[in-house]
Amino acid sequence: MNNTSSTDQSQTPLDVRINAYRSDCAAAHLHGLVEAPNYVEGRLARIIAAKVSLHNGPDYDTGAVSEIIYGYDVTVYDEASGWAWVQNNRDGYVGYLPSGCLSSDMTQPTHKVTALSTFSYGAADLKTPLPHKLYMNSQLHIVEREDDYMRLRDGRFVHCQHVAELHEIADDFVSVAERYLEVPYLWGGRTCDGIDCSGLVQIAFEFSGLSCPRDSDMQQSLPGRTLDLGSMEEMQRGDLVFWPGHVAIMVDDTMLLHANARDMAVSVEPFFAAVTRIASRGDGDVLNVLRPPALSAGDLPE
Repeated sequence: MNNTSSTDQSQTPLDVRINAYRSDCAAAHLHGLVEAPNYVEGRLARIIAAKVSLHNGPDYDTGAVSEIIYGYDVTVYDEASGWAWVQNNRDGYVGYLPSGCLSSDMTQPTHKVTALSTFSYGAADLKTPLPHKLYMNSQLHIVEREDDYMRLRDGRFVHCQHVAELHEIADDFVSVAERYLEVPYLWGGRTCDGIDCSGLVQIAFEFSGLSCPRDSDMQQSLPGRTLDLGSMEEMQRGDLVFWPGHVAIMVDDTMLLHANARDMAVSVEPFFAAVTRIASRGDGDVLNVLRPPALSAGDLPE
């Protein structure tokens, strides 16, 4: 996913995807960088919906540009007519979401969801009706364990096999991405219900304890070593391959994994087949191959 956007409101245009400013107001920390009639400090809030789409405007008919999941924190800069204008505190992405999915309870989370998706229940019993869905990396505050379940601060229960403490991270982000194989493609998606190319990279990085921007053009600036495009035979597991508006993950030296519109799913295919196919459709050539530091299997820190 690549949703490049900028503006000419100041002498040094800032990317509106990750800088909270509009014609009528801006985040206070942007004072002097953009011109606005009002500068707002913003307030912290937490997502309490299983997931919520982040929109371009305060309307469901505007495009959804990303998703934020349960337990993530945002900064709210404006609210009107049931919509909040927010910035995701993890990746800085700015957009609109329904105010009803926000809570002012900022209790520090203790655990995260490790399954692609799971459920919270009203009792420590899998037969409890009306379970609530949760997605990988959702942030939870767990009070205590009761048999095979963890009791959350809100009184609901999650099975202990589907949660881990926040400090427990995957040591190979590619293995996380591989778990999403055959998940349907969804522009702006970040869960096993639907995911896009850069969302797949981002959630895999996040679950491995690594920060990662939202869109593929931003991800090209991740730390790492840029490979010589004339030496593709040297690619290895964990290398990121970038096209205009697209990103894929090498699973070994010949095959790549990506959420793509051809299969409308996360799929694996030979690297050179993907290069030929994408170029033949007029979608461009490979822009960059990035090797993130110490991320590929066999190249992990001691």
